[in-house]
Amino acid sequence: MELTAAERVLVHLHGFWNAAEPGREVTQAGIADGARLLRSHVPRALRILQEDGLAEPREARLRGQRRKVRVYALTEAGVRRARQILAEVDRNPVDVDGRTTTLGEARKVLGLTPLAALAATDPGGHLRAVVAGLERPTLLQRDQDLAFLRRWLVGGAPVAVLYGSRGMGKTAVGWAFAETVPKSLWIELPEHSTLQGFAASIAMATGAKPPAEADPESVSDEITLPYARGSKLVVIDGYGDVEEAIVDVMRAFLRKSKAVGGKLLVLAQESTPAYCRFYSKREIELGAVVERHLHGLDIEGCRALIGKPEIEEEALRRIYLLTKGCPRYLQAIREGDEATLRTHSRFTTAEIRLLLYSGGSAS
Repeated sequence: MELTAAERVLVHLHGFWNAAEPGREVTQAGIADGARLLRSHVPRALRILQEDGLAEPREARLRGQRRKVRVYALTEAGVRRARQILAEVDRNPVDVDGRTTTLGEARKVLGLTPLAALAATDPGGHLRAVVAGLERPTLLQRDQDLAFLRRWLVGGAPVAVLYGSRGMGKTAVGWAFAETVPKSLWIELPEHSTLQGFAASIAMATGAKPPAEADPESVSDEITLPYARGSKLVVIDGYGDVEEAIVDVMRAFLRKSKAVGGKLLVLAQESTPAYCRFYSKREIELGAVVERHLHGLDIEGCRALIGKPEIEEEALRRIYLLTKGCPRYLQAIREGDEATLRTHSRFTTAEIRLLLYSGGSAS
């Protein structure tokens, strides 16, 4: 099920319609995070809701802050409309590990919000039980990477590829960059996606109807649609070990990229096989593609992300050597999140315990 930006904001705000006091979640920054929208898209979505009488702004003082800020709340009509959307969302059939159920039943069992459940459901209707990356990790020591992307934006290369291993912060860097570019568009490429699934993801992002007969050329044309509507930047997140037809889509787009007049940023796994790389050294030499590889934080970055300035130097160095400065691992250590370390790393049980102990999250 596809939701517009305004509908996503409506559903997000419904979660706080009867809160005792306002929090960051109902500010524009909190709405962007919760509704999983670019910050630049939030004002327009809120304006639509206000014009329709579904939401209203007010000034409020958040806990721990002296100055008032603008927050947003649903009107009675907004609450009713949000509940209608939620009912429609929850009725959607999904597959969870081979069992067909409704999205509403599945998300309640899994403890997911409606938007988190939608984000975890691929175009084929399969709900992934583990939802990762819904919150943007802390962005540290990425000034040079963002500067590289800014130079690319004003340069001649139409395509940039940002590589990084899992948890290294590709999505965080991509979000931070895209939020500075007006009319940017974000396309999620689900893991193990088929060509048809990729076409559905593009359609979900652009609002267009997916082609009835998906082929690499027609799907590549779908990627060009946002540029004709004024978008300057399109981001494809999740590229990696993909099927050959998706590689053909990217090659087809690359051939026509000079003519579309916009930029394409691809966030790719460092482990992307050579046969899945849709460009060659020649395209780099000709200036059609630029690439950059994300590296882990240095030892001071590790200290900052763990959030314990007084941590013993030996413990900090141990964490740095084991994690190689991977932000996802460091954030898990800071929060004592053993489950994330088990799910998203190859650390042994002994290494996980050592990391948590060194970070002060375990005794």
